[in-house]
Amino acid sequence: MEFLIILGIPMLVLALGAGVVLVSQVTGFMQQGSFSQRENFSNNLIQQYVMQIAVAQTAVGQRSQELEILTSKLVLSNQELGRLNEMKSKFMSMVVHDVRTPLASIRGFSELLLKRSTGEKEAQYLKNIVGSTDQLGHLIADLTDLAMIEAGKLKMEKAVFDFSLVATDILPAMTINAQKKGVDLVVNPLPEGLMVNGDRFRLSQVLMNLLNNAIKFTPPGKRVELTLRAEPRGAGAYVKDAGIGIHRSETSLIFEKFYQAKFQKDEKLRKQGWGLGLSIAGEIVRAHNGIIKATSPGLGKGATFFFRIPLNS
Repeated sequence: MEFLIILGIPMLVLALGAGVVLVSQVTGFMQQGSFSQRENFSNNLIQQYVMQIAVAQTAVGQRSQELEILTSKLVLSNQELGRLNEMKSKFMSMVVHDVRTPLASIRGFSELLLKRSTGEKEAQYLKNIVGSTDQLGHLIADLTDLAMIEAGKLKMEKAVFDFSLVATDILPAMTINAQKKGVDLVVNPLPEGLMVNGDRFRLSQVLMNLLNNAIKFTPPGKRVELTLRAEPRGAGAYVKDAGIGIHRSETSLIFEKFYQAKFQKDEKLRKQGWGLGLSIAGEIVRAHNGIIKATSPGLGKGATFFFRIPLNS
């Protein structure tokens, strides 16, 4: 038995028959050294992970405290917002109630003076007063509905009726409005026996709003078309105009409260509305489990407003 040094490593030499076998005698210290290195590396890695976890836990704790503070502030802000909203609703109700009576008196006396008037200029002044009071009256009516909606008190008095009545109830007045504007109001044949369960007055209010808007924004000599029809999902009412059209970015925004089309350049037309009618119409239609939408090919190409409510089942 002999020892040889191969590559600096002591090896045990055993002679077996004709061959020679080399066996490592002292490699244990190398294995032990490698294991110690791996163990040290693992320990260092674990310590790094532990430190990172501790840092992350500290950051999470700080964010949690910040979130609790923000939540407390948000709760206080919501309470204050609720209080201010309640004050606004009460103020709106008071204003509507207090303005309605003197407004009716102004209109009544103006009409009385108009009947007794003999001068052309004086009559024109009185007509302007009556027209202005009517405009304020519409605003008061819209504010009343808005106050009821925000207070959750806008109730629908539903009954089963023929859907065509929402049009026949308002068409005489709408026809006069169209004639005054020089707009051709075309009414397609109304369907019969299209029964719905809803508030006839409120649904007529929705259609009247759509027709008034169509007439207002359609130039003289152009036409507004009304169509009522049965659909697979209910009864639909369509109002198509040849007016200013709607920009594609505003087809949904126009149903928000107080929103007025930004692409409407005619200041006179902008001042004729307050952005409440379509919002109120939307609330009424949704109270009937229906939908209301607007479509338009683009600016200057007219628009179609429509709503649909379920049939009576």
